[in-house]
Amino acid sequence: MTAPTKPPEQRVDDPSLDRARSRIRFLTITVVVLAIALIGLGAWLVSERATSSETAVTEEIQSVVDDYLAAWNTYDGDTFLELVTSDYALDMTSGPVSMILEAKEASELINGLAVRDWQETSIGQPSMTGEGPWFVSVVEHFTAPDYGPEGADGVSTFTIVDEGGTLKVARHTYVGNN
Repeated sequence: MTAPTKPPEQRVDDPSLDRARSRIRFLTITVVVLAIALIGLGAWLVSERATSSETAVTEEIQSVVDDYLAAWNTYDGDTFLELVTSDYALDMTSGPVSMILEAKEASELINGLAVRDWQETSIGQPSMTGEGPWFVSVVEHFTAPDYGPEGADGVSTFTIVDEGGTLKVARHTYVGNN
C-alpha cells in the first residue's frame, strides 16, 4: 500500500493572476476606507444635528425653563403660578396612568412634594423647536423615597408662549417611568 501523496504546492507565475490579486486587494482597501468615511460622516451629521443652532435653546427660553423647574424643586407653588398661563395644563403619563392637572391643581401638587423629598435633575442639553409657541424638551431624573434607590426617568416637553410680552409655560407634558 502506498501512502497518499500530497501534490506539491505550486505557485503559478501568471501575470493576470497577480493583477487580479492586486485589484482585489485595492478594492478591499477602498471599500474599507469608504465604509469608515461613511460611518464618520454619519456620526458627524448626528452630532451636528443634535447641537445645531436650530435646536439650541435661547437664553430667554432657558431662563423660563430654569425658573419653572426651580419652582418644582423648591416646592414653591406661588412662584409656579407666576410662571404659567391661566389655561396651563400639566399632562403626566406614567405607564398606563395619565393625569391632566390645571394650574391651581399643579400648584397644590408642587406644594405637597416637600413631604416626599422630591427632586428633579435635568440630564444633558434641552432641545427646542418652534417660532412661538416654543416647544422645549428636557430629559429628567427624579428622586423621591417612593421611587426606590434608582429614582425615575422621563422626558418633559414644555410649551412656552408669549403672553403679553412675558414668556410663560402653557403646557407641561411629561412621559416617564415613575
